[in-house]
Amino acid sequence: MLSSGPAPCSCFFFSLSVPDLTPNIGLFWYFFAEMFEHFRLFFLCVFQINVFFYTVPLCIKLKDQPVFLMFMQLAVISIFKSYPTVGDTALYLAFLPVWSHLHRFLRNIFLVSCVLLACSALFPVLWHLWIYAGSANSNFYYAITLLFNVAQILLVSDYFYAFLRREHHLTAGLYLKKKDGSEATLVLK
Repeated sequence: MLSSGPAPCSCFFFSLSVPDLTPNIGLFWYFFAEMFEHFRLFFLCVFQINVFFYTVPLCIKLKDQPVFLMFMQLAVISIFKSYPTVGDTALYLAFLPVWSHLHRFLRNIFLVSCVLLACSALFPVLWHLWIYAGSANSNFYYAITLLFNVAQILLVSDYFYAFLRREHHLTAGLYLKKKDGSEATLVLK
Protein backbone atom coordinates (compact mmCIF):
# COMPACT_ATOMS: atom_id res chain seq x y z
CA MET A 1 0.00 0.00 0.00
CA LEU A 2 1.37 3.41 -0.94
CA SER A 3 1.71 6.07 1.70
CA SER A 4 0.93 9.59 0.68
CA GLY A 5 3.25 11.03 3.36
CA PRO A 6 2.51 14.04 5.49
CA ALA A 7 -0.03 16.53 4.27
CA PRO A 8 1.52 19.60 2.60
CA CYS A 9 -0.27 21.82 5.08
CA SER A 10 1.35 20.09 8.06
CA CYS A 11 4.82 20.56 6.55
CA PHE A 12 4.08 24.24 6.10
CA PHE A 13 3.04 24.68 9.73
CA PHE A 14 6.04 22.63 10.86
CA SER A 15 8.38 25.10 9.15
CA LEU A 16 6.53 28.08 10.58
CA SER A 17 6.29 26.84 14.17
CA VAL A 18 9.92 25.58 14.38
CA PRO A 19 9.36 22.68 16.80
CA ASP A 20 12.57 20.82 15.87
CA LEU A 21 15.67 22.50 17.29
CA THR A 22 18.24 20.25 15.63
CA PRO A 23 21.38 22.26 14.85
CA ASN A 24 21.73 23.38 11.22
CA ILE A 25 23.30 26.26 9.29
CA GLY A 26 20.37 28.56 10.09
CA LEU A 27 19.73 31.06 12.83
CA PHE A 28 16.57 29.65 14.38
CA TRP A 29 17.71 26.54 16.25
CA TYR A 30 20.04 28.12 18.80
CA PHE A 31 17.93 31.21 19.37
CA PHE A 32 14.79 29.23 20.11
CA ALA A 33 16.67 26.67 22.23
CA GLU A 34 17.92 29.44 24.53
CA MET A 35 14.74 31.51 24.64
CA PHE A 36 12.15 31.64 27.42
CA GLU A 37 9.02 29.83 26.35
CA HIS A 38 6.65 32.74 26.96
CA PHE A 39 8.48 34.84 24.32
CA ARG A 40 8.42 32.08 21.69
CA LEU A 41 5.34 33.23 19.75
CA PHE A 42 6.53 36.83 19.56
CA PHE A 43 9.96 35.89 18.22
CA LEU A 44 8.49 33.30 15.86
CA CYS A 45 6.43 36.06 14.29
CA VAL A 46 9.40 38.44 14.16
CA PHE A 47 11.71 35.84 12.62
CA GLN A 48 9.19 34.51 10.11
CA ILE A 49 8.06 37.96 8.93
CA ASN A 50 11.59 38.64 7.60
CA VAL A 51 11.01 36.56 4.49
CA PHE A 52 7.81 38.43 3.68
CA PHE A 53 9.07 41.82 4.80
CA TYR A 54 11.61 42.09 1.96
CA THR A 55 9.32 40.81 -0.77
CA VAL A 56 7.16 43.90 -1.38
CA PRO A 57 10.02 46.45 -1.65
CA LEU A 58 12.01 44.11 -3.89
CA CYS A 59 8.99 43.52 -6.14
CA ILE A 60 8.38 47.26 -6.43
CA LYS A 61 12.01 48.12 -7.16
CA LEU A 62 12.71 45.18 -9.49
CA LYS A 63 9.38 45.01 -11.32
CA ASP A 64 11.17 45.33 -14.69
CA GLN A 65 13.88 42.76 -13.82
CA PRO A 66 12.11 39.49 -12.95
CA VAL A 67 15.20 37.28 -13.15
CA PHE A 68 17.15 39.43 -10.71
CA LEU A 69 14.07 39.57 -8.48
CA MET A 70 13.96 35.77 -8.49
CA PHE A 71 17.66 35.66 -7.57
CA MET A 72 17.12 38.11 -4.69
CA GLN A 73 14.06 36.23 -3.41
CA LEU A 74 15.91 32.89 -3.50
CA ALA A 75 18.73 34.44 -1.49
CA VAL A 76 16.40 36.04 1.08
CA ILE A 77 14.45 32.81 1.51
CA SER A 78 17.68 30.86 1.89
CA ILE A 79 19.01 33.21 4.56
CA PHE A 80 15.82 33.50 6.62
CA LYS A 81 14.51 29.94 6.24
CA SER A 82 13.63 28.01 9.41
CA TYR A 83 15.50 24.87 8.38
CA PRO A 84 18.05 25.86 5.72
CA THR A 85 20.37 23.46 4.00
CA VAL A 86 23.54 23.90 2.02
CA GLY A 87 21.45 23.19 -1.10
CA ASP A 88 19.36 26.31 -0.48
CA THR A 89 22.49 28.44 -0.45
CA ALA A 90 23.97 26.59 -3.45
CA LEU A 91 20.80 27.25 -5.46
CA TYR A 92 21.12 31.02 -5.41
CA LEU A 93 24.94 30.93 -5.56
CA ALA A 94 24.60 28.99 -8.82
CA PHE A 95 23.02 32.11 -10.34
CA LEU A 96 26.05 34.33 -9.60
CA PRO A 97 27.67 33.75 -13.05
CA VAL A 98 24.51 35.20 -14.62
CA TRP A 99 25.42 38.50 -12.93
CA SER A 100 29.08 38.56 -14.01
CA HIS A 101 28.50 41.99 -15.58
CA LEU A 102 28.00 43.34 -12.04
CA HIS A 103 31.44 42.30 -10.79
CA ARG A 104 33.00 45.69 -11.52
CA PHE A 105 30.46 47.35 -9.22
CA LEU A 106 30.89 44.98 -6.27
CA ARG A 107 32.57 46.42 -3.19
CA ASN A 108 33.20 43.55 -0.75
CA ILE A 109 33.45 40.47 -2.92
CA PHE A 110 36.93 39.43 -1.74
CA LEU A 111 36.05 39.73 1.95
CA VAL A 112 32.72 37.94 1.56
CA SER A 113 34.31 35.15 -0.51
CA CYS A 114 36.99 34.60 2.12
CA VAL A 115 34.43 34.52 4.95
CA LEU A 116 32.18 32.07 3.07
CA LEU A 117 35.14 29.78 2.36
CA ALA A 118 36.35 29.96 5.97
CA CYS A 119 32.87 29.18 7.26
CA SER A 120 32.55 26.26 4.88
CA ALA A 121 35.79 24.85 6.27
CA LEU A 122 34.90 25.53 9.91
CA PHE A 123 31.36 24.07 9.86
CA PRO A 124 32.48 20.41 9.90
CA VAL A 125 35.39 21.11 12.26
CA LEU A 126 33.26 22.82 14.90
CA TRP A 127 30.52 20.21 14.48
CA HIS A 128 33.04 17.45 15.13
CA LEU A 129 34.50 19.26 18.15
CA TRP A 130 31.05 19.81 19.63
CA ILE A 131 29.24 16.55 18.87
CA TYR A 132 31.96 13.89 18.67
CA ALA A 133 35.00 15.17 20.57
CA GLY A 134 33.03 16.99 23.26
CA SER A 135 35.70 19.67 23.55
CA ALA A 136 33.53 22.55 22.32
CA ASN A 137 29.96 23.61 22.86
CA SER A 138 27.07 24.88 20.75
CA ASN A 139 28.24 28.50 21.06
CA PHE A 140 31.17 27.86 18.71
CA TYR A 141 28.95 26.25 16.09
CA TYR A 142 26.32 28.98 16.40
CA ALA A 143 29.01 31.66 16.05
CA ILE A 144 30.04 30.18 12.73
CA THR A 145 26.40 30.03 11.58
CA LEU A 146 26.03 33.71 12.50
CA LEU A 147 29.14 34.58 10.53
CA PHE A 148 27.97 32.50 7.58
CA ASN A 149 24.59 34.25 7.51
CA VAL A 150 26.17 37.69 7.89
CA ALA A 151 28.42 36.88 4.92
CA GLN A 152 25.37 35.81 2.90
CA ILE A 153 23.58 39.05 3.78
CA LEU A 154 26.65 41.07 2.77
CA LEU A 155 26.89 39.15 -0.50
CA VAL A 156 23.24 39.68 -1.39
CA SER A 157 23.25 43.35 -0.41
CA ASP A 158 26.47 43.89 -2.37
CA TYR A 159 24.92 42.36 -5.49
CA PHE A 160 21.78 44.44 -5.00
CA TYR A 161 23.92 47.58 -4.63
CA ALA A 162 25.93 46.65 -7.74
CA PHE A 163 22.73 46.06 -9.70
CA LEU A 164 21.27 49.43 -8.66
CA ARG A 165 24.56 51.23 -9.33
CA ARG A 166 24.81 49.70 -12.81
CA GLU A 167 21.20 50.72 -13.53
CA HIS A 168 22.00 54.24 -12.40
CA HIS A 169 25.07 54.38 -14.63
CA LEU A 170 23.05 53.13 -17.58
CA THR A 171 20.43 55.86 -17.12
CA ALA A 172 22.53 58.79 -15.87
CA GLY A 173 25.87 57.99 -17.46
CA LEU A 174 29.22 57.20 -15.88
CA TYR A 175 30.37 60.77 -15.44
CA LEU A 176 29.13 63.49 -13.12
CA LYS A 177 27.24 66.33 -14.74
CA LYS A 178 26.24 69.74 -13.48
CA LYS A 179 22.64 70.92 -13.64
CA ASP A 180 23.40 72.82 -16.86
CA GLY A 181 24.66 69.60 -18.52
CA SER A 182 28.39 70.36 -18.49
CA GLU A 183 30.87 67.91 -17.01
CA ALA A 184 31.45 68.30 -13.28
CA THR A 185 34.65 67.71 -11.37
CA LEU A 186 35.06 66.58 -7.79
CA VAL A 187 37.06 68.87 -5.54
CA LEU A 188 38.18 67.47 -2.20
CA LYS A 189 38.63 70.03 0.54
